[in-house]
Amino acid sequence: MQRLSFTFIGILLVFLLVSGVATSTYAAGNAKNAVNTTEKPRWEAGALLAAFHSPLYPAAAETQEKLLPVPFLIYRGERLRVGEDGVIKAMAVEKPRFKVDLSLGAAFNANSDDASARKGMPDLDFIFEVGPEVSFMLANSDSSETWLNLQFRKVFSTDFSSIEDRGYIFQPELAYQGNNLFIDNSSFKFTLSPLFATNKTHQYFYQVDEQYSTTERPFYHANGGYLGTEMSLVNRFKVRDDVMIFVSTKLGFYQGASNEDSPLFKKDFNYSIGLGIKWTLFQSNKASLF
Repeated sequence: MQRLSFTFIGILLVFLLVSGVATSTYAAGNAKNAVNTTEKPRWEAGALLAAFHSPLYPAAAETQEKLLPVPFLIYRGERLRVGEDGVIKAMAVEKPRFKVDLSLGAAFNANSDDASARKGMPDLDFIFEVGPEVSFMLANSDSSETWLNLQFRKVFSTDFSSIEDRGYIFQPELAYQGNNLFIDNSSFKFTLSPLFATNKTHQYFYQVDEQYSTTERPFYHANGGYLGTEMSLVNRFKVRDDVMIFVSTKLGFYQGASNEDSPLFKKDFNYSIGLGIKWTLFQSNKASLF
């Protein structure tokens, strides 16, 4: 089971946690004014090596590192895109300034023994999220786009023997994407997004049931509401036609969150860093323009 978990989490999380960094184009409603209008192959496949440094859970005091060597597959269809800014995007509606997509999210599992505040409590399982995303283009130019993305996702957790319901997350996101932020031949995406979640989501991270309460960790009942605000920057550097490097940074601000009084809530600020390299080994001759 441990080997299955590592393989599945690796393949899925590399796509999700870096927001489709393995691709070198952004989904754009207007091809004429899109940030990147170069032709791309219909499909491509290869290898992706990514390393992550991230907190064990939102507002945790401890962090963890993951190294994930995994294969990747990108398919650029007219309505279905795999690995294009995420694992799968079903382009239900796409107009010059409006689109409806599938929103996905995920988080690594965590061992409670690695967190002093959670010692003796159940481990945190792998989390995945799925739901609709409605996007509105706010501004665009020849070199940049600004979008408002309204994301509503169902949250699940799994240890690969069962799946548990963990409520819902609503994440309105302001996204700005463009080219050549630090160096030429690069693209980037900056996002700012508050997160709001239901009771079950907050309880998974911050509730302390009676059987796990101690003198230092008293009983606590978590409620739904504001979870925090995330700010992220993903930058992609094209080294050559078949090699791309990405760097991602995410900052989490949790002051004023609904459950900051929980004994499991330890820090008002967290950060995550990702670094990886994508190597395309195979691709189709037929090109697509997005």
